[in-house]
This record gives sequence, structure tokens and C-alpha cells, in this order.
Amino acid sequence: MPANLPPEYLAAEQKFRRAKSPQERVMALQEMLSVIPKHKGTDKLRGQLRSKLSKLREESQKKRSMGRGFYLFNVKKEGAAQIVLVGLPNAGKSTLLSRLTNASTEIAEYPFTTRVPVVGMMDFENIQIQLVDLPAVTMELGEAWFTNLARNADALLLMVDLECEPLEQIEVLLEKLDEAGVSPIGEGLASTPEEKNAVIACNKTDLSGIRGRQRVLEEEFGSRFPIVSISAGMATGLETLKRRLFEILKIMRVYSKIPGKEPDRSQPFVLPEGSSVEQMASLVHKDFSKKLKFARVWGSGRFSGQKVKKGFILSDGDVVELHI
Repeated sequence: MPANLPPEYLAAEQKFRRAKSPQERVMALQEMLSVIPKHKGTDKLRGQLRSKLSKLREESQKKRSMGRGFYLFNVKKEGAAQIVLVGLPNAGKSTLLSRLTNASTEIAEYPFTTRVPVVGMMDFENIQIQLVDLPAVTMELGEAWFTNLARNADALLLMVDLECEPLEQIEVLLEKLDEAGVSPIGEGLASTPEEKNAVIACNKTDLSGIRGRQRVLEEEFGSRFPIVSISAGMATGLETLKRRLFEILKIMRVYSKIPGKEPDRSQPFVLPEGSSVEQMASLVHKDFSKKLKFARVWGSGRFSGQKVKKGFILSDGDVVELHI
């Protein structure tokens, strides 16, 4: 075995030996490949690791084709929407998740701290948005859990570490998402299930000497994606990030009102942007959309309490009084 293997590699090797499931073995091998030094002395070992990883993937694919379950992970959606956090090792996703939500996650200065998806609920004004921290992505990674969760998510947070080369990180993430059949977009409504609105979070902006790297990233991808500067460790820029995450979801909050009473603003109805009064009525009660005669709208109407038909398009913050 080559000399001078780092402690991170030896720790990952121990995890591989203790692994009890194919999933655990795959993740340990991926970690070993990520941290092993790349030089002539490790060429043979790296080849052996890739061969083992390939065989495990083939076995996993055979099991899936036999109907034993196509995906390794699935996260049930909760709250107003689901956003998955995607990034390379040590990008700071776990720290960010702990800052934004009530999730308890392991945080350390070594790669692959997150072993399985970690879920937390982020408060944004009067709604909650589900955040899912995915295990770190590398060029060697691309497992079924990643494909499933990325496809099912409502939006993506692409996180980069400005201490490293941000352009290379984004290119790896976009390549892996493309392999998963996911197409990240910036502004506008997604036109297909494969398209996912995404925002780029530039982490560690509190460090000196990294402004140039962020500028290069903004020049390359600023016209394509919203880019937010944050420091997960120092908890700066997080309110701006929360706002941008809400905006890329393309959802709106609408409030119901009973005639003669004040609107209930504690529990809004959450709908896709561009939804109508009729669609809002169907959320209040399944029969309301059929029986609805008209509605009164406060907010986006020409005047407060404007009488509108069921096809009237609502806006975020509207108050609706249904009449059946």
C-alpha cells in the first residue's frame, strides 16, 4: 500500500471495513477516492477503489431492476415547499442548515460529514420551507439518492466555498445535475418537471482575499442564476438568502376572510404564482370551487374589496373573501 496516506483516508477505510450495507460501502469508497492523494504511488490503489465502486454500483442497479426499491432515499415533503442543498465536500452546507433551521447535524472540518440527507424546517415570515442537506457531491458521486431527491425537490440551493475554485465547483454540480436529468434555471417559472429554479450561495465571504473569486463567478453565472453572498460560520447574509429562496420557489401566500370579520393571516394558503381565485377556493374546501359565485379581493384588485370572478389571478399577500 502506498505510504503517506492521510488520516482522512485511513478513517474512511475503517468505515468501509465496518460497513454493513451496500450503501455504506459505496459512501465509504467515495470518501476514500475523494481524499486519497493523486500521484503515481496511488495510481494502482485508486484503480482498485474505482473497480470496487463500479462493482457495488452494478450490484445496486441489479437489485433495483429486480424491484427491490429503486431509490436509496426519499424525503417526504413538508411545509410550503422543499429545497435541496447541493455542494461539494466542506462547502458549508451542514453549517448553513443548522443556522437556518432547527436541524441537528454533524459539523466538522473534514469532507463527507453528512452521510445521509438531513432535513430541517426554515421559518420565512409566516410559512415554513423544508431544507434537505444532501451528502456532498464529487465527480465520482452520482448515486440514486441524489437523482431522486434532486428531481423531486421544488428548488435547488447550489453552495460553493470561495476558499476553493468556485467555477470548478459549479461546473461539477451542474454536470451531476445534468446526469440526474435535472436542469437548473434562474428566473422565470419552470416549464418542465426537469427544470428547477436555483440560487447560488457563495460561502465564506467573511474571509479576506476571496472577493476576486466571487467576482469571476458572478461574471460567469450572474446572468443565469441569482447569487447571494453569505458566511454560514458568521451567520451573515442569511436573511437575504432566505428571501431569495422564497422568491425562486415561485409561490405566493393568500389569506382567507369570512364576511364581516378580519382576515386570518396566521395560516396562509400557499399556491403557485399565477393561481386563480378558483384554485385558492379548492384548497379551502374541495366543493368551494364548484359552488363559488364570486369573490372579493383585497390587495391586487383595482380597489379594496373588489368583486371578481373565479378566474381572477391572485398575487402574494392577497386577502380573499369567497362567496358561494
